[in-house]
Amino acid sequence: MWGAMELYEEGAELERQYIKGMRTTPVDPEYSLEYLSALIEECAKEGSRSVKGLLTQDQLIPGLGNSIAQDIMFKAKLHPKQPIAGLSKEQIKNLHQAIVSTVTEAIRQGGRNDETDLYGNQGKYRRIMDKTAAGRPCPECGTKVEKMAYLGGTCYYCPKCQSLV
Repeated sequence: MWGAMELYEEGAELERQYIKGMRTTPVDPEYSLEYLSALIEECAKEGSRSVKGLLTQDQLIPGLGNSIAQDIMFKAKLHPKQPIAGLSKEQIKNLHQAIVSTVTEAIRQGGRNDETDLYGNQGKYRRIMDKTAAGRPCPECGTKVEKMAYLGGTCYYCPKCQSLV
């Protein structure tokens, strides 16, 4: 990942082009179940979008990438190709909870265990669904975890726990 660090007078950062149009992030207090439900409704009206597309494309949910999305989808029990238009209220609730809890836990643990911070400290968050999970038993049900290419990245999922409905 590429990144940058910039210094601003307080409030001036809000004028930066990238920040101006940025949506609410999972760590913002405004990131509620109602907010996610409205975002899903808005995206569903624009056309067909999958759960993985919601999580990883167009910075609809800033800060999420393919790697953390795998754990979010697993925890929410949603298949990467599941259309968001057909999600039930319960599925949206589970997705919201999975997003917030996964992001919070990754931050609490100093980031992913395969990344370092600005000081060279390695993170301690270990992903559940990553390249090491493929072909191994699902931690929930024991079914073999599968791997597939989808939307420009690789997905790791349990075909039983995350069945495409």
